[in-house]
Amino acid sequence: MFRKEKMIQTESIKFLQQYYPLLNEGYGTEYERFALNKFASKMVKKYDISTVLEMPANGVMGISGIKSLVFAKLGCDVTVSHPSQEFLDNAKRVWDCFGLEANFVKTHWVNSIFDDDSFDLVWNFCVYEHFDNPEEVIREMLRVTNKYVFLEIQNVHNIGLPVHRLYHLIHNQPWDHGNMRQMKISTLANILNRLNAAGIEIGATDMPPWPDINIGLKEMLSRKKIKKKNETLPYSELRPQVITKEISNIVREINSFKTPKVKDEVVYRLFNIWYYLIESKTPFIFKRFFAHHPYMIAKKL
Repeated sequence: MFRKEKMIQTESIKFLQQYYPLLNEGYGTEYERFALNKFASKMVKKYDISTVLEMPANGVMGISGIKSLVFAKLGCDVTVSHPSQEFLDNAKRVWDCFGLEANFVKTHWVNSIFDDDSFDLVWNFCVYEHFDNPEEVIREMLRVTNKYVFLEIQNVHNIGLPVHRLYHLIHNQPWDHGNMRQMKISTLANILNRLNAAGIEIGATDMPPWPDINIGLKEMLSRKKIKKKNETLPYSELRPQVITKEISNIVREINSFKTPKVKDEVVYRLFNIWYYLIESKTPFIFKRFFAHHPYMIAKKL
């Protein structure tokens, strides 16, 4: 039985991974998704998760709204929420290409429309550090979950952070990755404790053999000479139409996809080798400095 479940998890990740090169996000984001999918597969089994809410669904980098694909592929009932209908429409177009279903619900992440205790897992990715009111957001997540909340954040302790800050300085770009004081598991743990939630797991994902000096989709699109306005919008004002044209290209590519290129197959195998030999075996004490995204899972009391 365990072997069968393991095979389902592996095939689910491989199914998703073969499409990621079409998203034109670069190997950094590809590996980020790969590592998150590996972890999510284990989490679903370990904590018996069948209903999932991503709230809000911004992934900050890359094609937002699709980080929960893996939960749907593993058989969970997934809800993707965001206050922008255009954001949700774009996300649904990509989901449709994968042949996967989710409930796309327009609602804010504070005072959302969901009932109490509606989901086994409520989670988000790298948005906690962008909120002016993180405690209110986590309180809402705890209200609508009946079991767990799961938050991944950016890593203020990553060895690449000084270079990342220098990159922004050299390019005269404001720091748009959130409040660095909130990029700490200890800060997150303190909020959860105040809200009467019990932290049950701390760790980190996304530890590739390069530092966290990320280049987001917005910059990548600018390299393709796609004209954009308001390049440095704050998180609360991110406009999904910035990547609407690119979404159309991605949808067209996925719909016409036949088989992965040899290069992409090789990259996937290298990801697997690195993950199993290095990332999965590295203690958190070292991941604290080398992984890109610490996480915390807390249980609602």
